Amino acid sequence: MVINYKKENVLQSEFDLLSTKSKEVVFPKVHDLYLFTVNYKTAPVAIREKFSIPEYSLTEANQNLKKYNSLKSFLLLSTCNRTEIYFRTDNLEISTKEIHDFFTKNSGIEQKITKEYTTIVKENEVIEHAFKLACGLDSLVLGESQVLSQLKSAYSIAQKEQTLDSTLELLFQGAIKCAKEAHKKTSLSKNCQSISSAAIDLANKVCGPLKTKSIMVLGAGKMAKLALEHVIKIGGSKETVVLNRSPHRVIEFSDKYQADRSIPFESVYEGMNDVDIVIAATGAPHFIIFAEQFNQVRKDFDKSLFIFDISMPRNIDSEFSKLPNVKLMDIDSLQIIYSQTTDTNSEDLKLSNEIILEGIKKFYKQIEEKNIIPVIKTLKEKVEKIRTEKLSTIKTNGSTVTLEELDYITKNIVNTIFHKPIKNLKESKLYGSQEEKSQLLKDLFEL
Repeated sequence: MVINYKKENVLQSEFDLLSTKSKEVVFPKVHDLYLFTVNYKTAPVAIREKFSIPEYSLTEANQNLKKYNSLKSFLLLSTCNRTEIYFRTDNLEISTKEIHDFFTKNSGIEQKITKEYTTIVKENEVIEHAFKLACGLDSLVLGESQVLSQLKSAYSIAQKEQTLDSTLELLFQGAIKCAKEAHKKTSLSKNCQSISSAAIDLANKVCGPLKTKSIMVLGAGKMAKLALEHVIKIGGSKETVVLNRSPHRVIEFSDKYQADRSIPFESVYEGMNDVDIVIAATGAPHFIIFAEQFNQVRKDFDKSLFIFDISMPRNIDSEFSKLPNVKLMDIDSLQIIYSQTTDTNSEDLKLSNEIILEGIKKFYKQIEEKNIIPVIKTLKEKVEKIRTEKLSTIKTNGSTVTLEELDYITKNIVNTIFHKPIKNLKESKLYGSQEEKSQLLKDLFEL
């Protein structure tokens, strides 16, 4: 797999430049926050699909992950380009071992694979990554919005399963809100390609004009629909054939997406003889089309066939690449489109990074406020205790409190409240010089 590190560096440099220019950016460490990730930068699709957790299994996977006590809180995310666990722990070493064990038991992955192709991201880098991810700036196809939908789904499941603590709640609330703002204020997501449209563009490039080609689309879900929409957008095809295991689903949308005909799934191999391009975009968790079975009914071995498998996990048997005149491409092949079409100098990208930076600053402010709120509560309780104790010394015996008595008791309350803070401030060296201490008091009490 070819990873465009140069492009990744450009995106990171742009964000770092904005961070440097902002004098207000002071990011304290958020301790015990980590990210376990396998993604399109660390592993090829053949490895990523081993870690992939389909949406219908995400709740069960969360429940299984909850059994590991070292994880204080977590969010589990799985997309076509990554599987990630955002988590908090007091012991990273134990948690990492338990996550490896989770993937071994949940997905049957050997631990040597989990160690080789995954990485751990720590503390502040996790926060930056989450915001960029939500906004589509860490996607194989820059700006794609599908990842936001997947993140919202993962967040919803984590809430239902009660796996989030207040820090992760604030992190993903902020990241999702930031992504919505970025999508609203920029054209990055509007003009960008989805993985489905990138596949169609790649097909148009390597196979010749699609209007001269016959296309078969496997699947009737969102990715298949996006692929068919893009076929229409770039001028249509010579013929579009759709099929799915559920014929009624094909009928529901075939007219809308200008499908010329549909065939039953059982006829897929015979149907492949009549098309030039196959787009596989189903939700099946394994291979559903096999090279050996196609080879048995293949009519013309000299006829070229291009297969684009954009499913995760892959749906097309990798043995197709060994057949004569068959070209098989998967999600990683879309790096070609990604590398050639991304404008890393666009104003939309700069604005998106600015929005992300502001979102991150708001998150840190919320974290700081979250940490100080218990202290403020304790302070108020202490002051209230002083007030009630002083008031209890007034023995009215039913008579009216005089102005002199009221003056005395309120002065006493004020002096009691301020005595120790002022004494500690004068004697402590933690707050700088006397001048700095004076300024601190002016700032606190707006003097």
